[in-house]
Amino acid sequence: MAGYRKKRRGPQGPNKNEKKVLRSKDAQKQALAAGLLSEKFPSIKRLSVHLVFRSAQQQLLDEKTLQLGPTDPCLFAMPCPGRCGTGSFDFTGKVEEAARSLLPSSDSSGKCAKPIFVGSSDLCGCELKCRMDLEYFPDAVPEPQEPAAAAPQDASPAP
Repeated sequence: MAGYRKKRRGPQGPNKNEKKVLRSKDAQKQALAAGLLSEKFPSIKRLSVHLVFRSAQQQLLDEKTLQLGPTDPCLFAMPCPGRCGTGSFDFTGKVEEAARSLLPSSDSSGKCAKPIFVGSSDLCGCELKCRMDLEYFPDAVPEPQEPAAAAPQDASPAP
């Protein structure tokens, strides 16, 4: 009878800690690729983004407030916390529109249109409501024009 022989396995894949480190490095690469707020929007001094995620049944899933300054990365895509697991919300266009128009605040909302699982006709339906408050550098905001001074009128009665 043959003796016991330990089965030797091939090289293993990354463990969960190594995967976590890889995800962190990917997030850092995305942040560097996105650029800084001051690079994309030089007129914005501070950007405050309040996010409210609700399920299709209007239950509160998550609520976040992001405070971004000139040295923060421009990542305006949020993963969907709903049942789909793969959806995301990107509000980069809304930030660009608000910055271009020099709006002090802006609201937006959107629904996740990803299916719950592959092949399903049911959609996730998770809803994001976003409120952005923008603060600009003083030199970026044009000063309001004062109305032209009216010609002085003579109050004396005519003879």
